[in-house]
Formats: sequence, C-alpha cells, structure tokens
Amino acid sequence: MIRIQTDPPSSQVVFSIHQWAHLIDDLRPVWAGIREVYNRHQRRHFATEGASTGTPWPGQSAPTVPIVPGHGPYDEYKRRRAPGQPVLVFTGKLRRAATGGAGSLRRETAKSMELGVDQSAVPYAAGHHRGAAVESVLFGRKVQLKKRPIIRFTGSILGDKSIFDRREDKTTFGYAVRQLVQAHVVRARRESFDLDTTAADATIARILRTDTR
Repeated sequence: MIRIQTDPPSSQVVFSIHQWAHLIDDLRPVWAGIREVYNRHQRRHFATEGASTGTPWPGQSAPTVPIVPGHGPYDEYKRRRAPGQPVLVFTGKLRRAATGGAGSLRRETAKSMELGVDQSAVPYAAGHHRGAAVESVLFGRKVQLKKRPIIRFTGSILGDKSIFDRREDKTTFGYAVRQLVQAHVVRARRESFDLDTTAADATIARILRTDTR
C-alpha cells in the first residue's frame, strides 16, 4: 500500500498494489523509486505554482491582501523580505517539506509506505492546503488563507484505466507509479530465474526521468 497525504489525513490518496505485492517480499526498492517520482512531481508542482497539476495557485490580490503590522501589505512585505520567491514560498520551509526534504512525512515498511507533509513540523501546511483560517504570528491575528493544494492528486492525476490501456494519459502521476511497480515486479521475477533485467531496468530509469502531472 502507498499512502500519500498532507497531514492531517483529510487529503490523502491510497494506492493499493495488493495484486502485485505478494510477488515481492520486500517492496522497499519500489518505495525508493516512487519517492523519487513523487519528489520530482512535487518540485514541478511548486516550480509552476500549481499549474503542472491543474489550476494555478491564486496569488494575493486586493482587497484581500492582509496587512503586516508595521510593514504594510503582505505582498509588498514579501517582495522586500523574499524577493523573487514564488507563491507559497517565503523561507522555503513548506516547499522543502512537500518535496521530500526537512519536514516531510515518510514512513515505510516492507509492504507499505506513507509520504506527505509532517503537520508537527509545518503546522500551517494544512491551512494552505484547505484554504482555512489560521492564527498567524506574523499578522498577530487569525487570517484566511487561500486554498492552494500543496500535494495535488485528482482523478486525472491518478488515472482510472488499466496500465495496459493504450488510451490512458501516460503523463499522470498514477500511471507512472503503476508502471514503476510493474517494472520492479518484472525485474524481481526475472532476477529470481537469473534472467536478463536490462529491459526492466531501462523502464525504471525512463520513469524516473519523466515529468508527471
């Protein structure tokens, strides 16, 4: 099982791979590849301010731009303190947590893996993800955050067809994950019979280089 979530777990997707899991005793090599695909997906998600996975994140706009006490409107404050930084990036802490760095959530066993953002490390992550009202030290009051999904998985990203269906959009994250798992299964089975694994290795390498949406 692969669980990818923003903690708390209201925004999570679970990939069940039970149909293949019994073919590999230890899935941790698979998890390593999926983490790489996930982190690449998330880096692109942040670099494009959400556009690579769907509707771009909204920026600040009058008259909803909050005022930072003693510093004026937040958008002007950010331009002075963090020039050139994109939406949802000020210190970079949230982006690091959402792309597999410090503050990320990672738990795994031989048969399951969980990825996401650790709410205890980045307590405001869920507020941005949901578009909630949160208490802000910077503003000295509760502020309403705009909804900007930090980790976006929709039906179009997950895919809803068989990996053998030629009509499926092969740019989706879900398709890449399923292809990666299948390639690892093929590799493990061929290796167990001392057969050549070159084709499976090439498929894995290709998937790890592919941008997903």
